[in-house]
Amino acid sequence: MTALVSWCFRRAGVVAVLWLVALGGLAAAAVHTGAAFRDTVELPAADSTAAAHLLGSTGSAERVVVRAPDGPVDRGPGRARLDAFAARLAELPHVVSVAPPPGEVSADRRTAVLTVRFDAPAADLGQGTADAFAAVVRGASGLTAGASGELAAMTAAAPDLGNAGIGLLAAALVLLVAFGSVTGVLLPIVTASVSVGCALAAVTLLSHVMTIPKISTEIAALLGLGVGVDYALFVLTRFRQSRRDGAEPAAALAVAAATSGRSVVFAGVTVGVSLAGMVTVGLPFLDGIAVAAAVSVLLTAFAALTLLPALLRPAARRMRPGPDGADGHWARTARAVTARPGPYTLAALLVVAVLALPATGLRLGVPDAALDPPGSVTRTAATLLAEGFGPGADAPLLVTGTDGASVGMLREALLASADAGPPTPLPGGGWLLTVVPRTAPDDPATGALLASTRVMADVIAGPGTHVGGAVAARADFSAAITGRLPLFLASVVGISVLLLAWVFRSVLIPLTAAVMNLLTAAATTGAVVFAFGAPIEPYLPVFLFAGLFGLSMDYEVFLIARIQEAWRRHGDTRASCNSRGFAPGRGLRHPDPLKAAIVDGIAATGRTITAAALIMALVFVSFAFVDARVVREAGVGLTVAVLLDAVVVRCVLVPAVMSRLGAANWWFPGRRAVAVREPMGSVR
Repeated sequence: MTALVSWCFRRAGVVAVLWLVALGGLAAAAVHTGAAFRDTVELPAADSTAAAHLLGSTGSAERVVVRAPDGPVDRGPGRARLDAFAARLAELPHVVSVAPPPGEVSADRRTAVLTVRFDAPAADLGQGTADAFAAVVRGASGLTAGASGELAAMTAAAPDLGNAGIGLLAAALVLLVAFGSVTGVLLPIVTASVSVGCALAAVTLLSHVMTIPKISTEIAALLGLGVGVDYALFVLTRFRQSRRDGAEPAAALAVAAATSGRSVVFAGVTVGVSLAGMVTVGLPFLDGIAVAAAVSVLLTAFAALTLLPALLRPAARRMRPGPDGADGHWARTARAVTARPGPYTLAALLVVAVLALPATGLRLGVPDAALDPPGSVTRTAATLLAEGFGPGADAPLLVTGTDGASVGMLREALLASADAGPPTPLPGGGWLLTVVPRTAPDDPATGALLASTRVMADVIAGPGTHVGGAVAARADFSAAITGRLPLFLASVVGISVLLLAWVFRSVLIPLTAAVMNLLTAAATTGAVVFAFGAPIEPYLPVFLFAGLFGLSMDYEVFLIARIQEAWRRHGDTRASCNSRGFAPGRGLRHPDPLKAAIVDGIAATGRTITAAALIMALVFVSFAFVDARVVREAGVGLTVAVLLDAVVVRCVLVPAVMSRLGAANWWFPGRRAVAVREPMGSVR
């Protein structure tokens, strides 16, 4: 590690050029090849997939909803506009047919629905066809129009990374306050920006060889910018502290590499491993998100160890060393916490409990198009369908089967709770029964109708009957993720515990860290549910848990490493004094070695950790204002997670619990005494 960082410092020009070449080359390749993001979710064993196979359509069927603002849509000027609009739709590439106008008309004669069929599935038609289709829908002259379907959904939430600049600007202000120099601001920002730029280009290229959803670019930028600035900040802080102690730039950087540099490696690997836990869910959709986010995090960690030292070479002499890292405020806080760990533990748990309380109302599901970005064709279609045909018009259940003997009986049974038209024959044999709920797509009553419909279909029409449609596919997606959650949680927690146990040679420290991270996850979920309501996208808790579990380990490593180093200097708690801080057989009061180590650790890292958390939170919260709902949820969730983890958990709950556990914190089977040395990640 030290050799790599030192080489990058000596060969600063070469390293900087290599990074710029990598950024330019990857960006050029991404622009040349274009993106091939796929938002389709493949569920081969799902009931909705079996229904889709029975429907037998090889092309995409989109519903185009139009409304005449000043009269009926099926006659007069409204009909003329509708005919002209249908003709423009028919001229689009890959369109096979457009249902003859006026199509399905609402009771007030103002709204009509046309079915547009394409010659290939939406995923094969590509983004260009989707954008052209949406452009024609938005340009319906004299009509209000929207579209519903897989192709239309591809245009609902295009990646928009413009708000990332706002987050970086806010982070720059925090860095300016922390470092007091423009150089100290620019180095972490430039390092993170270059590495994330490379990562986004790499993710675009990877979309050609694996399933990567479009939302992955925003998630990769979200995590990459947040941790990238943080990783560079920790290395830079350690470098400045060594310079303050009188070390030359090269020697100071070597110390930073041996301490904070190794922690950056461990933190980056931990975040990557946590994100890799998403692979255990077994869905290519989630695999793509995990790979994109992991690539971004690992590249930012690599940049903090290569590009940052290269940028430090010309700037090192001009950087002011800065004040002593020991912070009186954090030292006083640590003394107060270790003196009365019980009340502080209860207070911290109360804060977590209040934030976690809304999580009891968590309901997983894919929100309907009514929550898509304003102005999107899908949201317009959902609004027009609800106004013209009822709240469930955008959520039909497509019941398919091969035995038509009992379909009439099934329809009569369903009419008690939904609207169902007469069965229609399918081209490949079999029948189709369209069931329209009387409630909105994301209403729990619609989910209950889906469950009861599947039961009735199986009992009345036989096991060859299947229920499909958008609502059914969303429910199957949620069920697939929920069923794998125990394995996912166990893998992420288990691997993280083993990594921490290996680093600190302790049993209780990784176990308590895991429990605290679970508490943070509950509070984060509660905050998201409180802010956005239900349903929450089923993959969001998976991503949030993987991300925050990895990010929490960053602060855990930096804090515990410093406490461990101080504890090694102060000595064993039980050998030195009793639980009240008195040395046995003496009348003088001496500081408890463990409590003194905790105070040292908090004083040395408290300001840096909270500044790093604030920077990361400012980057994350900037994503809370993008159009894509799931990115807003991720931005809010990760903002709450890092602030809660840095301020409440690491600076209050961790020292309180450690002071209670005493020397048991460092118990490890077969542990031997080790020489005193500055451990990985110390920022002193």
